[in-house]
Amino acid sequence: MAYNLVVPVLAQRELGGGCFQLRLAAPQIAAEARAGQFAMVGLPDIDAMLIRRPFSVALVDPAPGAGTPAAFDIVYKVYGKRTLAFSHLRPGAELSVLGPLGRGFWLPEGDEAPELLLVAGGVGVAPFPLLLQSLTPAQRAKTTIFVGGRTADDLLLLDWLEGRAGRVVAATEDGSRGVKGFVTAPLAAALAAPADAGRIVMACGPTPMLRAVAALAEENGVPCQVSIEETMACGFGVCLGCVVQRRDPLGEFDRFVRVCTEGPVFDAREVRL
Repeated sequence: MAYNLVVPVLAQRELGGGCFQLRLAAPQIAAEARAGQFAMVGLPDIDAMLIRRPFSVALVDPAPGAGTPAAFDIVYKVYGKRTLAFSHLRPGAELSVLGPLGRGFWLPEGDEAPELLLVAGGVGVAPFPLLLQSLTPAQRAKTTIFVGGRTADDLLLLDWLEGRAGRVVAATEDGSRGVKGFVTAPLAAALAAPADAGRIVMACGPTPMLRAVAALAEENGVPCQVSIEETMACGFGVCLGCVVQRRDPLGEFDRFVRVCTEGPVFDAREVRL
């Protein structure tokens, strides 16, 4: 169920590279959000911001002394004057929020937990903290997250990820931290190594990265889920502004899927990247 709310800002911190982590008090959304889902977030004054922006639910935070989630975080990068306005918000300010929305990541049913290979490019790291929160300790121990960026400033939430995933691998194009080169290089090495059990690749980031990750997974016969970012106006399938091509349509009226409702997470074999 999605909730349309005006909620207060609880906290905000700068992550570097023009990126921020914003915490919103929204128990209804925090309790129901699943990894990979998103929320449409905007300024309450419609004259100041007509169209809300989509952001992954990054993680949830429980109420003090309770086990129930009371707040959720988004991670965003300042691109224009609207997200710049977000960066100036302080505790007590209010935002308009619709969520949780869309289809998130999923795990196969069965007793044996697969090895998870998570691939994040820049702010594409956003959905993975919530995914790690949802896993058991045994599942987290079998999870590797590859975090890539142009420079070290683009590697977000590494302090949070360390100790929560079984392994964290950083990669930067300029070599300022971790492996020098694209994040797909250490992923390719991991996929080439023998596996004791099944594997799943889950990726979120720029489309060229998703395309490369999906190709590597397909070459190695590993299932791959990708979280796609597209321009959205409504977030619930009405405006049709976020459609992408289906890879193998069944007919003329099955050529496109809506990222906001059928996604944003897809089996990489479903869509053309």
